[in-house]
Amino acid sequence: MSLLASKAVRWCGGGWCFFIAENAVMSENRAAVIDAVGEKGYRGCYGALSTASLASIAYGYFRHGPGPRLAAGPPSVVRLAAGLGCHALGFAAAANVAPKLRSPLDPGFLSSCPLDLEHERAAKLRPKDEVRGLQRVTRHPTFWTLGCLGVGAALRTPFAGTAVAALGFPLVAALGGAHMDYRHRRGRGGALSPEKDAATSAVPFVALLSGAQSWSALADELKPVNCAAGAAAAAALALAGLI
Repeated sequence: MSLLASKAVRWCGGGWCFFIAENAVMSENRAAVIDAVGEKGYRGCYGALSTASLASIAYGYFRHGPGPRLAAGPPSVVRLAAGLGCHALGFAAAANVAPKLRSPLDPGFLSSCPLDLEHERAAKLRPKDEVRGLQRVTRHPTFWTLGCLGVGAALRTPFAGTAVAALGFPLVAALGGAHMDYRHRRGRGGALSPEKDAATSAVPFVALLSGAQSWSALADELKPVNCAAGAAAAAALALAGLI
């Protein structure tokens, strides 16, 4: 059976393609659309198109999913392990958004707040455009956190519809991030200075592997207990069969 014959694959894949296309067209032509229908009309149109595209993905997955099997038998151990690694990275990255957790090994841990409030206060005083933490990995950490989770889900599933639905997230991260950079370099909807452009990367880890960013600085700036908690949550969910 051809994968394209699956309604789950067609609805999910088509929905993601439409989502990416309408976001690019609407953001690229923002000024013209606002001139024609006003700010409120622009937002309403943008929201309606995005909702329609995401609804089609949900319809394809929940009505026709999970689709045909990609291969006979369960995913290989290598695929399962790689998927779990992607999930662990995604959960660890997401956990870094939360307030920093103190290490249980710190003296006085039991008698103090489990949150490192001094770290959070210091973070608020730093310049907003400073490159640090996950931005050393990619300029678009939120996009790629979801993208990493999507890749993990696609690797661990034996079903085509589920894989296509999950792979939409890294596709949005790659194409959406590239389009955002394109607009920001032109000063439209944001800014991307030549210095930040050269020092960071849209694709995860490229700036680190090229030497434009420092691995040691990244290690110092990440929240180790948060990372461990996120990775442990991914492992627990995998053992429970929930991811």
